[in-house]
Amino acid sequence: MASFEAPLTLTGRWIRLAPLSPDHAAGLREAFRDPEVGRYLLYRPADSLEGMQALISRYLEWQRTGAVLPFTTVLRANDRPIGMTNYLHIDRENRSVEVGGTWLDSTYWRTPVNTEAKYLLFRHAFEVEQVHRVSLQTNIQNERSQKAIARVGATREAVFRDDKLLADGTFRTSVVFGVLVSEWPRVKASLEAQLARPWNPGDPDRGGSPSSRKGAAP
Repeated sequence: MASFEAPLTLTGRWIRLAPLSPDHAAGLREAFRDPEVGRYLLYRPADSLEGMQALISRYLEWQRTGAVLPFTTVLRANDRPIGMTNYLHIDRENRSVEVGGTWLDSTYWRTPVNTEAKYLLFRHAFEVEQVHRVSLQTNIQNERSQKAIARVGATREAVFRDDKLLADGTFRTSVVFGVLVSEWPRVKASLEAQLARPWNPGDPDRGGSPSSRKGAAP
């Protein structure tokens, strides 16, 4: 049966998914500096260090319930926090989990970082936790996110109309994607092929050299 117990660290070639910690607040605040990063997030920090600290505290409180396992995405080249991601709605009885609440420093959009994060999360969920299903959701208005989820091999399954109440009082319509354990070998092979492509992080503050980003995975 799936446990998803903290602390859990998942390490790849380019990044490390480390247990979310209050110590990451300053680095994550810097990574969140582009307003576009939080445009479609369901839960986003106020525009301050205190806001990021409050968001981290919120996720750590959810972790204590056993339903959420949050991570800081750390670039291994310089040990810099560059985003967050989570296991959400951990359903041990039905062997199901959602990967979500994900955001990434916009410097690293269209690089292998998101692909490797999804690979690490999927692999642990299917191969260690023995889940049957991994789901993902995003705002129907967030076309970039939908394309990124499709590129990692998830199948678009449904649209949930006005299912999430946002802080501004409006409702979000969510697009739901999923990967089943029977599909994991195919998805895994595709992700490993994408991650085998060369990527030179170069100057970590610029997300790698321009030539390495051209046509890169999300």
